[in-house]
Amino acid sequence: MEKRRIERTRKRVMVRYGLEKPEKAAFTRNLSSAGLFLQTNAVFKPGSTLQLKFDFQERSIELWGRVAWAKRVPPQLAHILECGMGISFVDPPEEWLELHGTGH
Repeated sequence: MEKRRIERTRKRVMVRYGLEKPEKAAFTRNLSSAGLFLQTNAVFKPGSTLQLKFDFQERSIELWGRVAWAKRVPPQLAHILECGMGISFVDPPEEWLELHGTGH
């Protein structure tokens, strides 16, 4: 059964994220209207709810996401092996859905 029903866009966008406030920074590998893959070795446990902040040229958007899966690798291999988190958005605002649809 196909787990991914929502089309993902390969896009590198900086995201600030954290448990109580967005204090860490990383880049996306792909985005969809429902979630993203965040490339980072500073991962949180699956089930954690994170605050996410996107700073686009024309505006900033903050939303919440839940970590679906996380993969950490030894620091010396982080530039070679894929590491990061799959994050599902929790009730993304209409503003995100509009922006995602415009291809920013």
